[in-house]
Amino acid sequence: MQYTPIGMLAARTKATPTPVPVGNQMVNEVRDVVGGAKGVISNAIDDMPVFLTHLLIALAVIVAGLILTKVIRTIIKGIFSGRGQRDPVKARKARTTGFLASSIFSYVMYFIIIGVVLYLFGVDVRSIFTAVGVVGIAISFGAQTLVKDIISGLFLWGEGNLTVGDVVTINNVSGTVEAITIRTTSLRNWNGNLVVIPNGDIRTITNLTRGFKRAVVNIPCPYEENHEWMVSLIREEMEIAGEEIEGIEETPQVMSIISFESNSVMVQIAVACPVGEHWRIERDIRSRVKARFDREGIIMPHYTAPKA
Repeated sequence: MQYTPIGMLAARTKATPTPVPVGNQMVNEVRDVVGGAKGVISNAIDDMPVFLTHLLIALAVIVAGLILTKVIRTIIKGIFSGRGQRDPVKARKARTTGFLASSIFSYVMYFIIIGVVLYLFGVDVRSIFTAVGVVGIAISFGAQTLVKDIISGLFLWGEGNLTVGDVVTINNVSGTVEAITIRTTSLRNWNGNLVVIPNGDIRTITNLTRGFKRAVVNIPCPYEENHEWMVSLIREEMEIAGEEIEGIEETPQVMSIISFESNSVMVQIAVACPVGEHWRIERDIRSRVKARFDREGIIMPHYTAPKA
């Protein structure tokens, strides 16, 4: 029989850990979790005054920034309102410059407000700028439409082909230009609807407010009547119209036959008139010709449905 020394037996006894009951281990873990949660809550409570202060400051910055943006935009539009300009074209260009300048200022102010709010909450704005520089190429591919709209808006303003107040037709949409911003152009059509067109989508512009406009009316005349007699009647009526119709300074020109239609001979009347007044003058010319034909007993060509 071999005997183990008492010292070695004591060492072995110390080296062997006493197993901890499972219940006690779970209690210790729960205590650690609760302690950590208490620490987080305590830190949040301690930081709450600072967070609320930053939140209130951020709200104040947003409100003040928006108010300042609106006030300065109004001032810019007032400066470029075109008041005092005798030339209506220059006045419209001035208003257009005001709209574009206020639009650019708004975007700059929004960018500054966002940067200040992020800085208040501890966001490193410089790192954001660095990230934007790194991924700028990738972002540019997704923002091609926006960039195209902005560049097109600058070209529209620089070339002066479109100004606020012009009566135009853009992409088959007709109306009065109400606003031109750095990104969009707004038209008010004849029904009162506001149509917003991205500047990058503008392909063809028909401007009705440059120089002068011409009122053009086509009059269908019956084949049965003497052509020279009808033309002489129309010319007589146009001499009266040239003196009575407001907005024209000359006698409307009667250009005799311009085409042969299936049931009529087409006679054209044209006269120069102020911009935007051609619709009214054309209506007046049609009314006068119809009234003169009625007095002379001339029946204008019209479609008659065949009897069954």
